[in-house]
Amino acid sequence: MRLILIYCRIMKTNTFITLSTATANVGVLIGLIFLLFELKQTRRIALSEIRQERVSGIIAQCSANARDVAFSEMYHRVFVDAEFSLLENVEIKGQLLQHEFARFYRLEDSYFQHTIGLMDYAPYRFSMEMAVNRQPLWDFLGLDTKTRNSDWATDLNAFKSSPNYSPSDWREKFIAWVESKTKETETL
Repeated sequence: MRLILIYCRIMKTNTFITLSTATANVGVLIGLIFLLFELKQTRRIALSEIRQERVSGIIAQCSANARDVAFSEMYHRVFVDAEFSLLENVEIKGQLLQHEFARFYRLEDSYFQHTIGLMDYAPYRFSMEMAVNRQPLWDFLGLDTKTRNSDWATDLNAFKSSPNYSPSDWREKFIAWVESKTKETETL
């Protein structure tokens, strides 16, 4: 009888240990679930902050351009009316180069943010498309993407070949203008 009582006490202790271990494991599991929710929320907040910063930067740049009447006119004539002959003026070319440096770094930042998982695909795709459309201008201005970020340059070339990309009319007109200038130079 005494043996049975000792056996029952051992069983009760084992049952208690088993139940307390199971309860602790359930607690750890619940803690991990809460941690995952918190990480998702933190990621959303980071994405929101990055988007807000980008939009604020774009708004600031556009507002500054709008206040500069001469730059606004030049920008419209080059990018809307496709008056590329304005780029033969050194001052205009220099001013546009500075503007495109800012655009280049903003678009490159979009690439970086997307590669580390902090930017959704839609704004990334828009940035890649804009960068590919600007590449001929950047080449003309001497802004070399390969030298500045070779990984991005490789991905831009891949994007250019993808079925998701169709070149803008502006890009096609600019390439044709550059080719016509090259032919004029060769015939001289």
